[in-house]
Amino acid sequence: MTNALMGPDYRFTAVGAQTLAQDCFAVLMAHYHVAAFDLRHRSLMWIISEFSMHFDGEMPFWGETVTIELWLSGKPSVKVYADYRISHKGRVFCTGDSIWAILDIQSRKPAVAADILSQVDCGQEPASGIRRHKLPLAGNTVITHRHQTNISDTDFNSHVSNITYMKVCRNAMPQDYLSAHTMIDVDMKFQREAFLGRELTCRVAETATPDSWIYTITDDSGTVCCQAAATYIQSEPDDRCPDNLDIRKG
Repeated sequence: MTNALMGPDYRFTAVGAQTLAQDCFAVLMAHYHVAAFDLRHRSLMWIISEFSMHFDGEMPFWGETVTIELWLSGKPSVKVYADYRISHKGRVFCTGDSIWAILDIQSRKPAVAADILSQVDCGQEPASGIRRHKLPLAGNTVITHRHQTNISDTDFNSHVSNITYMKVCRNAMPQDYLSAHTMIDVDMKFQREAFLGRELTCRVAETATPDSWIYTITDDSGTVCCQAAATYIQSEPDDRCPDNLDIRKG
């Protein structure tokens, strides 16, 4: 686990899990010659429409090794379901799933993924046991946070990346709240593309469940680009370094 995957407490983060899972998905697609750079030659592009993650127990520390397993959990049609689990020393600490689609670059119409991915192995069960995740009802808005997009927010399609939306949601929360709480569940649904130079507004709303929040992210035209839900539990700050780090043994 490198610096890019850890947080201020030197431990694996939700953004790290999101990044690692999507890297793994890209590697799998590249193996079958249908990665983003392969599809571009066919005037096609990958998009992600939603993803969910659940975390259980202590997160790995910087320098430790994690294992990710990823598979397609059902035969593709238009939608492509990619599920994964991430473990450390045999203990699964993260399970997640995601929904992808392939679009025509010009028309933005979905392609038939079943034809394009006909050689890809698939059919295992969903990691979480369910296929679709519903967001809870939003209550009163308690936080409004604004983010001016910049070049580092964009992906290979020149859109604001889904990882940026996760960061915007996290940045909307007060620092003292994040210091005392750990995220255990997150669900994100992407509705419209956002582009470089737009200002994003993230509104955080209460739900009926304590420490469960709804995030609605709009661009500066008022268009909803993303909605998300996250649940936290109280935690104690942990700046302790494990005694068994391999890097310390050298």
